[in-house]
Amino acid sequence: MGIFLMDSIVQAVFEHSIATPDKAAVIVDDRKISYQQLTEKVKIFSASLRSHSIRKGQRIVLESDDLISYFAAFLGCQYSGMVAVPIEKNISEHKLQDILKSTKPSLVLRKNKGQSYDDFFDANSASSNISYPKGDATSAIIATTGTTGKPVLITHTNRSMLAEAENLSAGTDINSSTVLFTNIPFNLALGYRRVFAALYAGGAAVITNRTLTAEMLGRYIERYQINYMAVVNTNINLLLDIHDHDLIQAVSRLHTLEILAGSVTPTQIRSFRQQYPDVLLYNVYGMTESGCVLINNISQNPAENCLGKPAMHSQICIVDENGCKINTPNQYGYIAIKGNTSMSGYYHKRALTEKVMHSDFIVSSDIGYFDEDGYFYFVSRVGDILNVDGHKFSPADIEHAANGYEGITDCACAASQNPDCSHVPILYIVCSGPGFDFGEFEDYLKQHLEPYKIPQEIIPIEKIPRTATGKILRKSLNTQKI
Repeated sequence: MGIFLMDSIVQAVFEHSIATPDKAAVIVDDRKISYQQLTEKVKIFSASLRSHSIRKGQRIVLESDDLISYFAAFLGCQYSGMVAVPIEKNISEHKLQDILKSTKPSLVLRKNKGQSYDDFFDANSASSNISYPKGDATSAIIATTGTTGKPVLITHTNRSMLAEAENLSAGTDINSSTVLFTNIPFNLALGYRRVFAALYAGGAAVITNRTLTAEMLGRYIERYQINYMAVVNTNINLLLDIHDHDLIQAVSRLHTLEILAGSVTPTQIRSFRQQYPDVLLYNVYGMTESGCVLINNISQNPAENCLGKPAMHSQICIVDENGCKINTPNQYGYIAIKGNTSMSGYYHKRALTEKVMHSDFIVSSDIGYFDEDGYFYFVSRVGDILNVDGHKFSPADIEHAANGYEGITDCACAASQNPDCSHVPILYIVCSGPGFDFGEFEDYLKQHLEPYKIPQEIIPIEKIPRTATGKILRKSLNTQKI
C-alpha cells in the first residue's frame, strides 16, 4: 500500500521551500504566500506556541476564516507536535461549546473571539533548527458534518494525513504543475485535504471562502492559470449552465474537475463531456474517518454510481451483516475500508471506535458492491433504503431518474411510513422556471421507473436542504414546501 518517503505534510512543505522557495503555495483572493514565506510563518507560529508554554499533544482550536493564517497555523501545529482542531468560520456558539467541552483546548484562535492569529505571527525570528514530527503522532481532531447536528470528533495522525495527500495526488494526477482551486469549507476534511494534496505535490492552492459563481471562476482561471478544480457534486450544474462563450473557453482550459460528496448523473456526465470535452472528470469517494479511498476517472468509466478503484494506500472490500468478506461480484454489502489513511479512532469514544473498526477495517454505513473488473459502486446509506411492498431500493434511483428531466434543476426523495412499516416515496423537486408541467413529468417518471418506485407525491420546493458538502438532509425535507 505504498512506501512513505516522509512522515508529514509539513515536511513536504519545508522541502519545497528549499527547492522552489519563491513559488506560490497558497493564494487567497488577492493575497499570495510562497513556500518560503509559508515555512517562515510555520516556524514563527511554532516558536510562539512554545513561548506561551503550550506543550506537545495539547489541542489548539483553529477558525478557518483568515485562510493563510489558518493553514500556516495548521501546519505549525503539525511541526510543533500540537493537535489542530479546525472549526468553521462563524461557528454557532452551541456547536463551539460542544467541541471545546470535548477537546479541552489550550488555545482558541478566532477572528472576533478568543485570541487572534496575529498574536502568534508577530515574532521577529524563529529557530533555524528543523525537527520534523513523527508520523504516528496525532495531527488533528476533525468534527464530521453529521446530520444529527452534534459533531463526532475523529483523530488523524501525521501519517494518515500524508497518505490522504498521496492518494489524491497519485489518483488524480496532482503534481508540481497543478494550480488547484476549491472553496469547500476548509475546516472539513473535504476542503483541507485538497489544499494539503497540492502542497504535498509542490503545486499551488487557490482558495476562497466565497460562494462560487461562474464569473468568479472565470476570473480566477484567467488570473492564476488554474488547471484543477475540486467542487461538491451540486456545483456541476453551475458549470453546465454557463452559456457565455468566453467563460466556456476559460473552464475548458481546466485539466481536471474533481467531483466530491456524491455522484453525478449520466445526463450531467454527457452534458459535461459535450461542453468541456478535454477536461478530465474524477469522482472521489471517502469519509472523514477513512480519507480518500476510491477514485474514478469518469472519462474512462462513466457508469452510474461508480466509485472507482482503490487508491494507492487503501484496501476496500464488501462485507455482509456479520462482517464476513463478500467475494462474489455484484452482491450488495457494506463498504469496508483499510489503509494508511484511516483514522486512529473517535476522540475519547472507544466503544464507538470498536463498533466501527473491525480488524483495522472501517465498516461504513454505505451499501455498495464491486463488479468483475474491480470497480466499486455505491447503492445507498443504510438508513436511506426504502421498502415499498417488499421491494427494497435506494431513493437515489428515483432522484437519478428525475434529474434526467429537462425542467428539474435539483431533487431529493424521502418517504413517509405506512402502519405496516412500508414506505411511501415522496419526491421534492426544484423547477427551472414557471409553467412546470407536472402531468408530463409524471408520465416521464412512469417511463423511467418501475411501478413501485413511482413517487406517490411530488412537492415543489425552493431549495433542497443540504450539508456544507452537498449531502441531502432527508430528515429536513418534510418541512420544505413552497
